[in-house]
Amino acid sequence: MQEWLKELLGETYTPQLEETLAAELARRFVNREELDAARTQAADWKKKAEQAQKTAEEQVAAVRFDAQLNAAIGKAGGRSEKAIRALLDLDGLRASGDRETAIAAALEQLEQENGYLFGGATPPPYAAGTGAAVQSGEPDEALRRAFGLGRV
Repeated sequence: MQEWLKELLGETYTPQLEETLAAELARRFVNREELDAARTQAADWKKKAEQAQKTAEEQVAAVRFDAQLNAAIGKAGGRSEKAIRALLDLDGLRASGDRETAIAAALEQLEQENGYLFGGATPPPYAAGTGAAVQSGEPDEALRRAFGLGRV
């Protein structure tokens, strides 16, 4: 650094001036190695941010697909989402251009092949006589009769 500084300053050059100037340059400017390292690090962080963005978009798309499929299964009256999903070609449905139509068609075909997976909840069978008898008298009277005690 001395040679170009001596040429520039001429007779006003002093070693103290060179030290002051070197300290000021070091304070205000970054050397090339540090600059290159910072640029490399910035490029690495940019790649990581792009990858995180891509991953987040994929996760959002997966959640939206799952919600759309679950809504369609519920609308079709599916009894078990897990069983219906197991029989569907999920990758093919994800890749389809018009998902709503593809899901509806796949569920319709699955309902024709496996009707037991669809339909509303069946009501429990009617059981006549349960709880229909009216109790008369005191609550303990039936027990006394059962044990042959009569009235006490």
